[in-house]
Amino acid sequence: MNDQSKRIAVIGQGIIGLSCAQRLLEAGFSVDIFSKDDFWKTTSTSAGAYWWPHRAYPEERVSIWSKETYDVFKKDKDDPNTGITFEKHLRFCLDPDDSAYARHLVDEWEEVDGVDYGLDCAEAFLVTLPVIDVPTYMPFLKQKVQANGGKILIRDINKFAELFTDYGLVINCSGVGARELANDNGVFPIRGQVVRVSPSPEISRSTRIYQKKDELTLVLPRANDVILGGTAQDNDWSLDVRDKDTQDILNRCRKIVPALENCEVLGAAVGLRPGREVVRLELERIGNGNAVIHNYGHGGGGYTVAWGCANEVKDLAKEYLLQ
Repeated sequence: MNDQSKRIAVIGQGIIGLSCAQRLLEAGFSVDIFSKDDFWKTTSTSAGAYWWPHRAYPEERVSIWSKETYDVFKKDKDDPNTGITFEKHLRFCLDPDDSAYARHLVDEWEEVDGVDYGLDCAEAFLVTLPVIDVPTYMPFLKQKVQANGGKILIRDINKFAELFTDYGLVINCSGVGARELANDNGVFPIRGQVVRVSPSPEISRSTRIYQKKDELTLVLPRANDVILGGTAQDNDWSLDVRDKDTQDILNRCRKIVPALENCEVLGAAVGLRPGREVVRLELERIGNGNAVIHNYGHGGGGYTVAWGCANEVKDLAKEYLLQ
């Protein structure tokens, strides 16, 4: 390979972009990461987050990526610097849950009766899941990428052609930005608002009520706060915090976890999950020997599939650049 062909540009510095950059650096490539937003303005830094393939399709590919990511988090939990812990998670399915298959990918789960918890639901289970303390994990991953030689550049890329002169390959991890950048009208925002409250010793496990609405109920304890969710508002581009959403979230979560009444509200955040009928992860050849590997459309499952997708991106990159 010549020097240019060894250089790869990654667009996006959220969890998807940084995990791809890390795997490519480990494979010996030179990697620059381009982002139109500062690190703390990315959707990934406003997330909860915990491992579960929420609105990420198709199942046959997502299940593979999810298991590979789960295994990475199993290793990461032994390093206190990562912010990864494995915690008990109660999941109550008021409607049929098309992601319930994920419980078969983990090491520990059991069925429970929702009535025992005051909820009459079709299905419920207790599962031990990776919880990602985002304020710890994302800086950890960013620093790891930079320590391995990855450079992060704040620059808005409007066309892939802007990068072809200097890079042998472009990795498109632009999330909802792919709607414009990749001219993909199948990409749409799923607006997610969450509320942060102070931690409580009475709240030690996460709880999720699943239903097919544009609202969701989630209580997720982290190291220094508790994340309450949330919203799932399709085709809503607003990044403004809405007081009504905040109050609705508080009401729903306090109803299922009364101890939250004693928690102080610390703030709220909004992110736009990249919705798509299926995740787009493929190599596209774009004239004159140029190529882009697309990796976007993960819905609310970015943290769940990130490392599995990154492994596939790395394999595609090696096949393309080393052919």
